[in-house]
Amino acid sequence: MEPRINHLQIESQVHELLDYPVCTNQITSTIYQCSNDYTGEVNNDKENPYNCPYSGSKCTATGDTQWLLQHLRNDHHVEMHDGRSFSHRYVHHNPKHLHHATWMLTLLDCYGRQLCLYFEAFHLKKTPMYIAYMQFMGDEEEATSFSYTLEISGNGRKMTWQGVPRSIRDSHKTVRDSQDGLIITRKLALYFSADNSNSKELKLKISGCVWREH
Repeated sequence: MEPRINHLQIESQVHELLDYPVCTNQITSTIYQCSNDYTGEVNNDKENPYNCPYSGSKCTATGDTQWLLQHLRNDHHVEMHDGRSFSHRYVHHNPKHLHHATWMLTLLDCYGRQLCLYFEAFHLKKTPMYIAYMQFMGDEEEATSFSYTLEISGNGRKMTWQGVPRSIRDSHKTVRDSQDGLIITRKLALYFSADNSNSKELKLKISGCVWREH
């Protein structure tokens, strides 16, 4: 009867033939490849990885927050802004023909954590609207320790929203549909956009700040 050789004996014999040490630990992480051939490792240390929060197109990438930050910057070319205060101007030359649209996502780095700033055009029933809101790159429990304000100002007018960022566990569509952010009609947004009410271009300036409650 021929002797049986188990897997451990085979591995031991193979290692003796190699000049360099080889890691035999099982690989459990998932490898994700983007459309531009960028390859990255998705960290599965957490039981529930996050979906990519990018809103400009459908993206099926998942991972922990640190991997997603690299993914957003490398694959979606999202810019990162440092600090608790920010100011952005959202422009469109013909907003009346803009029914549903999403401007480029902005990442904010403050208190060592990251938040996403969104600005979208949508319709509430038949009324054209804009909404601006923020989401926290982490779980809902930690998100509740942050607060933020958004302010639209221009042409002698001012509108302010104060809220708590939702976790990226919620999709941006879920947040938008729940109207959990600063909402303004397109008609009113045009009053904010220029020195006269006859402006046909959207030039909406939104400023804000983020702070930690505890």
